[in-house]
Amino acid sequence: MGHNIILADDHGALMKPVTKTILLCVIAEIGNIISSFIVAWLKLPCFLDTIFSAAITFYAGLVPGLIVAGLFNPVMMVLRCSAAGVSYAVYDCLYAICGMLIVFATWLFSRNKREFLFSRTITVLYLLIIVLFSSFLSFFTATALDTFVQPLFHTSTGFSVFDNISGVLRQLKMGTFLSYLVPRIPLTVLDRLVSTFAAFGLYKLMVRLDNHKQMKDVEVENV
Repeated sequence: MGHNIILADDHGALMKPVTKTILLCVIAEIGNIISSFIVAWLKLPCFLDTIFSAAITFYAGLVPGLIVAGLFNPVMMVLRCSAAGVSYAVYDCLYAICGMLIVFATWLFSRNKREFLFSRTITVLYLLIIVLFSSFLSFFTATALDTFVQPLFHTSTGFSVFDNISGVLRQLKMGTFLSYLVPRIPLTVLDRLVSTFAAFGLYKLMVRLDNHKQMKDVEVENV
């Protein structure tokens, strides 16, 4: 391929220590939380709370990515509710399904690293496919949850940015499902575009660090 890249099989050797995998998951979780709070503080029109979930999926595979994505929403719910002094809402934890589907989409199209990294053009095309597929899974699932599942719980934390918008759209006689879906589409696509490419950038950085470490180890062995 013309440049040094650690492929999927090589990652298996690097990720053998369980402690390293656990450490990467913890770092990724903290990264998601920090990026989410930064976005909320800056009032940016996206979430950016799955960058590190996607990055660890690129790097370590499906299971670590699912663990990070699955824990994010429950952890954020506890942090936000504790900070705001409101009751915990189990329903908000269900949005973790969206994050886990994003991880699945990321893994599905990047699991074959030889094909995924065949050339820069191929990689960009795969990343765009991930953006589109993960966007669809995310906004469709979240809309279905808000439309059909949320009424069963009767409560939520109220932190969703879509509640007020969907309320206005329903006043304009738009159906419940569409009132949640329409505002989600542009925001989700923008978020997935930024997050997916940022996650790939982090993945490339981790691979470069691994390559550097391998070169150092070889130099030590040859001394």
